[in-house]
Amino acid sequence: MQAQVPNVIFLSKKVTLKTFYCRGDFETDQEWDDFRQAMGNPAWANYPKFGTLRGRKENEDELDKLIQDWTMNLDAHEVMHVLQANGVAAGVVQNAKDLCEDPQLKERQFLWAAKHKEMGESLSLAQPSLLSKTPSRLYRPPPLMGEHNEYVRKEILGLP
Repeated sequence: MQAQVPNVIFLSKKVTLKTFYCRGDFETDQEWDDFRQAMGNPAWANYPKFGTLRGRKENEDELDKLIQDWTMNLDAHEVMHVLQANGVAAGVVQNAKDLCEDPQLKERQFLWAAKHKEMGESLSLAQPSLLSKTPSRLYRPPPLMGEHNEYVRKEILGLP
């Protein structure tokens, strides 16, 4: 069971050992209607107990199970695209592996590969903005714990 958040319904999807969450906000009647249409307007979506935001919140556990049944044979990105195509605000919460493989983040050079002294080849967050006249680059991998202590102590602080 997930945390209850006022005015928000979370759409969950469990596939083997991995759970995906596609968040869809439907506070208004129009958003709920759009959501129902995205699912193909199943009969249960027209039950009076789901007809208002209050009713959906009061029956959130049951609603979550019904939505999970709908998403069971869909990929989380498919759910997101179906919802978005029907005007429902939705997005997939990605894990670290998903982010590393995300085509848009690759195109934007969001992650830099670096050879770390202990971890080997690893990814680091790049600069958040791409500047055409002053492009940034990775000069060295992240330091080890305490790697520069002696330099800082002696050269910068002038301590023995």
